[in-house]
Amino acid sequence: MSQACIYCGQVGPFNVEHAIPAGLGAGDAFVLEDLVCRTCNDFFSRELEVRVLRRGEIGLGRLALQPQGRSRGGKTRAPTFESSSAKLLTEDGRALENKLGSGLSPQILPQLTLDGVQLEGNGSDRRKVGEFLQRLGRVLGDRVELVVKDADSEKSLTFAQLAWSVDRYAASSGSTTGKPGKDTIWMELPQAETGGRARMLERDNGSLVIQVNGRDVGAAATLATLIRRNLSALTKSLSTLVRETDIPQPQIRVSGHSPTDDDLARFIAKIGFNLLALEQGRAFCCDPRFDALRSSIRTGNPELRMSPWTEAEGLLPRLHYLFAGKHWMMLSPMPNPATGARGLVRCCSLYGGAARIVLLTEDLPAQHFDFHVFYVVDYKRQSVARHTLFDVVQMMQQSPSINVAPDVDPR
Repeated sequence: MSQACIYCGQVGPFNVEHAIPAGLGAGDAFVLEDLVCRTCNDFFSRELEVRVLRRGEIGLGRLALQPQGRSRGGKTRAPTFESSSAKLLTEDGRALENKLGSGLSPQILPQLTLDGVQLEGNGSDRRKVGEFLQRLGRVLGDRVELVVKDADSEKSLTFAQLAWSVDRYAASSGSTTGKPGKDTIWMELPQAETGGRARMLERDNGSLVIQVNGRDVGAAATLATLIRRNLSALTKSLSTLVRETDIPQPQIRVSGHSPTDDDLARFIAKIGFNLLALEQGRAFCCDPRFDALRSSIRTGNPELRMSPWTEAEGLLPRLHYLFAGKHWMMLSPMPNPATGARGLVRCCSLYGGAARIVLLTEDLPAQHFDFHVFYVVDYKRQSVARHTLFDVVQMMQQSPSINVAPDVDPR
C-alpha cells in the first residue's frame, strides 16, 4: 500500500498529478508525486478535465477570463472551447461560421457561402483564407471523397464519391467504408441561422466541411462544381473579404454540450481529494472509508451528492468579494448529528460562477481533518495560495467592505 495509487490502488508507474488542474490557471504549484498512477492521471487530464474545462459555463468563463491555458513542452496556448456551433450574426441577417478566441473574441473561419448563384467568401485572416482556397484547389480534383456521420451513431460513417466529368462533379461509385483522410470533406446540415444556404468551410482543427440541405450528395456536387469553376476569381477577390472588425456590433450565438452534473461533481471531488492527499498524505487517503469516493471520481458510481451553495449574507458573499477574479476552494469538516461522526465537504467557485458543495465523505477516518483550509487560484498569474480559516478571517477584517468575522459553516 506504501506505493499504491490513491485512486485505483495499483502500484505505479506514476505521473506527476497537479493537485489543482494546470488548466484552471494553477500553473505547476502544488503537485502530487508518486501518488496517482499514469492510467488515472491520463483519464483525468484527457477525459474528465477536458469535458469540464472546455464546455459549458466553466469553459466560457475560462475562455473569457483566463489569458493562457496549460503550458506543455515550454509552449503556452490560449484556452480552447468546444462548441457544436458558433455563429457570428450580422446586421443584414447573415450568419458566418465562427470560433471564439481568447477573451471571447470572434474569429470568422475561412468559408465560401452560396448566396443565390454567387459565392461569398469570408474569414478573419486573409492569409488563412488564401491557404484555404489553395487547399480547395488541390482537394477538388478529379475525385473527391465525402463522409457523413450517421444520425444513429457518431462512430458510424458513410462515405460517398464525387467524380469530375467534362465540366462538373457527379456522384460516383467508390469506397463506402474506411478511414477518412486529411482531405476528406465532411458533410453537415446547414444551421438554421444560415437560412439553409450551402457552404464550404475549414474548421479550426483543419477539417473541411460542406453544408448542404439533407446532406445530399447531388447538392454537394453542385456546390463543389461552382467552387472549382470560380477558384481563380475567388482568390483574386481576397481584399473584399469581410472580417469581424468590419461588422458593427456583431452578435455571437454559441451552442454545444455542457458537462453533466455528474462530470462536474466528479471534477470538483477529484480536486478536493487531491488537496486532501496534499494535506494528509497517502495513508489517510487510502483509508477504506474513502473507497466510495474513489470509485465515484473514477467511474461515476456511486453518484456524488452536489448542491448549490446560496446565501445572501454570511460567509459566501464575503468569499466572492474577497477573492474576486480568482478561483476559491475550501475543504470543510461537517458534523453529522445522526451518527456523531464528522464528514467532509468540498466547496468551490470557479471564474466567479455559482458556488457548489460536494460531499466527499460522511465518515472521516479517526485522524480527523478538523480544520478549514482554503486554496485560492489567481488564474491570470498562474499562481496558488493556501490559507487557513484564521488567514481568511484576518483578510476579511482588514477589508474596508468586510469587517465582521463570518460563520464558517457553509451549510
